[in-house]
Amino acid sequence: MTRHSLSLLLRNEPGALARIVVLFSSRGVDVESLSLAPVERGDLSRLDVVVGLQPGRTVVQLIKQLGRVVDVKNVLERTQDEALELGA
Repeated sequence: MTRHSLSLLLRNEPGALARIVVLFSSRGVDVESLSLAPVERGDLSRLDVVVGLQPGRTVVQLIKQLGRVVDVKNVLERTQDEALELGA
């Protein structure tokens, strides 16, 4: 399984997070961590998520699928240098 850190900018709409989680679940994506917080623009939030992908799944494919969700404005993959991970 490969790990990827993604940042999404999404609209503050009812069910927006649920649609993202359903997309992950239906495609067998393992969510390792998830953080959602508002941004300066009151109509948007930032979702940071670390996902695990099974062999044969590509992060490019997942980013394209996330981009088709109506509430998603932008999707970025964070490199290891850009992502902050705290170990246990």
